[in-house]
This record gives sequence, C-alpha cells and structure tokens, in this order.
Amino acid sequence: MRARNILNLTLISGCLLLAGVSLSLMSPFYPTEALTKGVTVTQSGFVIGSVFISTILFTPICGKYIELLGARNFLLVGSFIVAIGNIAFGFLSEINNSKVFFWSSILIRVIIAIGESAMTPACYALASQQLGERHQGKAISLAEACFGVGTMFGPSIGGFLYQIGGFSLPFWIAGGVLFLINMSAIICLEDKSDMYTRLEEEEGITWKQVLCAPGVGVSLFGLAFAGSAWSWYSATLEPFLDSAYGLDPAQTGLVFTAFGATYTLFTPMFGFLADKGMNGISALILGNSIIGVGLLFLGPIPPFFGISGNLWLSVLSIGVQGLGSAATYLGSLLIMMKGVKDAGLPDTEQVKTMVSSLWIVADCAGGYAGSTLGSIAYDNVGFEYGTLIEAGALVFTVLVMGSLAFSGYTTCRKPSTETQEKEKSEKRRLIQEYEKNGRTYGS
Repeated sequence: MRARNILNLTLISGCLLLAGVSLSLMSPFYPTEALTKGVTVTQSGFVIGSVFISTILFTPICGKYIELLGARNFLLVGSFIVAIGNIAFGFLSEINNSKVFFWSSILIRVIIAIGESAMTPACYALASQQLGERHQGKAISLAEACFGVGTMFGPSIGGFLYQIGGFSLPFWIAGGVLFLINMSAIICLEDKSDMYTRLEEEEGITWKQVLCAPGVGVSLFGLAFAGSAWSWYSATLEPFLDSAYGLDPAQTGLVFTAFGATYTLFTPMFGFLADKGMNGISALILGNSIIGVGLLFLGPIPPFFGISGNLWLSVLSIGVQGLGSAATYLGSLLIMMKGVKDAGLPDTEQVKTMVSSLWIVADCAGGYAGSTLGSIAYDNVGFEYGTLIEAGALVFTVLVMGSLAFSGYTTCRKPSTETQEKEKSEKRRLIQEYEKNGRTYGS
C-alpha cells in the first residue's frame, strides 16, 4: 500500500471519528443545561433525536447525487458544515430565552446532520478504494470502527470536557479538530475519480436497482434491529444502574464504554475474517444472535432473576453486545457492497455511496425506534422485561435471516450473464469511442 493511500485512509478515518463524536457528544449534559434555560426534558429529547430524523431524510439524497461533486468534495463540504455547526452550537450558552434556545438548537442540529449526511457515505466510498478489492473488508472495517469509536465514546468525551470547561468547550473542541482535519484533507486527500467513472455514472443508477440487489433487503432488516438494540437502553440504563447499584451518571458513562471497547476491538477482526472468506450473511446472523444473548443478561431478564445484583454481569452483557454489533454492522455493509456488484451495477463512487447511505439510514431508523420504544417499555413494564422484549426481537431477526439464507433468497433476480456481458461490451465501446474522438459520452 502506498504512503498516499495510508494518508488518505488516516484522514478519512479521522473525519468519521469526529462525525461519530459529533453525533453523540451532547447526550450527557445538554438536558441539564437546557433545563437551566427553561427547556423541558421532552424538548431536549426532540433536539437530540432531530439528528436521526434529519440523517434519515438527507442521507439518501446525498448518496444519490454524490456524482455531482464527487466523493472527495462531498467529504470536504460535509465535514466543513459539521465543524462550523459544532462551533456555532457552542455559542448557544449565551442565549437565555427558552424558545430561542430550543429552536436554535434544533436548527443547528439539523444543519450538522446535513453535513454528516454528506460526509459519512462519502467516507465509506473513499475508504473502500484505498486498499484494493482484496482488502476491502479491512478498509471498511477500519472506517466503521472509527465511526463506532466516536459514537460510543462521544458521551464520555462530552461529559469530561463539559466538567472542565462548561457547555461550549465540547462543541468547540470537536468542531475545531474536525476543521483542522478538513483543512489537511483539502491539501492532501487524493481525488481518484476519472473519466471512466464519469462514463459509468452517466447511466443514472436508481434506488430501486440498489434496493433490489441480492442481500440488500435482508441486510437492512437485520441492521435496523441491531441499531435498535444499542439504543434501546440509552435513556434507561442510568436510572436502572442507579436504583440497582447506586451508580452516578459518571460511573454509568464508564459502563457504556464496555460496548465501545469491544466494538472497536472486534470490528477489525471481523474485517480480517471477511477478507479471508467469511460469509457476510453468516456474520449478520452471528452478530444478531450475540446481541440477543447479551440482552438476556443485561437486567438480567426475569427467568434469570436468581443471578441479578451483579454489576459485572451487566457490564459483561454490554460488552457482549458490542462484539455482536461489530459482526452485524460490518457484515451487513459487506453484503450490500457485494450485492450491488453481483447485480451488475457499476463499481462507482455513486453506487458505493448509495449503499452506505442506505446502511446509515437503516442504522439511524433502528436507533430512533430503539430509544423511543425502549423508554416506553421502561415506563410500562420495567427495565428487565423491556430488555426481554428486545431480546425476543433479535431472536426473531435471526430466525428470519436464517430461513432466507437457507432458501437462497435474494431481493430481486440478478441480470442474466448474457445481459451483463452486453452491458460490459457497450461500456467498452463507449470508452473506445471516447479515446478515439476525444469527447465524453452524450456530448
């Protein structure tokens, strides 16, 4: 691997790390700060959740039209928006009017989410180019691990910086560091797009083609449920640990890091196994199975009340879920990348970014549903029975995906070999025509 590829991958990973931090940075301290401004906890929930809704809305748009600017430029523009948005968010502490504070928070969070919707899919598309097809799993797993590290450790970082410097410091640090990475990327990040990519992009890939690719539907299904699992107890773990073990919010933050630690540790391992031939659907089924097992012992669930009262068991359960998520998240993305290729879609930035956009949307949709339904379950049936419900949902996904894998199911029929050969022949003809006449297709 060339030094330039290493530099590219480092910059891409740095952007994803800060994107993850930006996504979860405010959760430990924003509700408390908002209360001092006259903003209710429910309104704070809308502010925190607005990023998921905005990401779901804008990520597919950015993924579909990435060819207008290219993945590199989408990354640069998106990271710049996120950096400036975080810096601006830090100034909200100067606003004392509750309505102005609330609506300004919503507005800036939506702007930040738009930037993340542009930069995150572009990062995955660019990362997959750096190590070649044979090592694509390692590149994507590294990028995904960095985003996961940022997301999982964002609350701890935010809480620590908040204790040191108050409300503004976490946002100014996150925005400032990302701004510096963005400036470095402008100078150093290599643009690998060329005229052949542009020729293929002229075909105009549709969302239906991507969604109908083999394995895409089942990957989105499994990923959404996995995304709901890690957010299921995001708002309820703190009161549970407080009542069961007397932990304060800072100690609860340390418990949350068990997920991030195992997720970060095992994501590269599953990337290595994928490059060695591990089947993506196997990783997906294995991952959701492990997450389901982890949920059984988080409370633990009612049938295991006899072993309750052990903090180490809850910490171990969260760590096990991080292991399962590493397999599911990476496995689902690799299945989708392979599926669009098997469907005969061109290997372009646009297609890769549309795939990663769908992947992000499924994760965010699951995260939003999990945090909402998990809180409702806590209020109605308690923490232990609530995790039993989510564990049952994960078991359901394993049974569905296992049945589909056994039956050889794909979302849509692949193009015939003859059709694919005709398409390749036509592409070669267009490229030869371009080389001969010196003009782009369609001009």
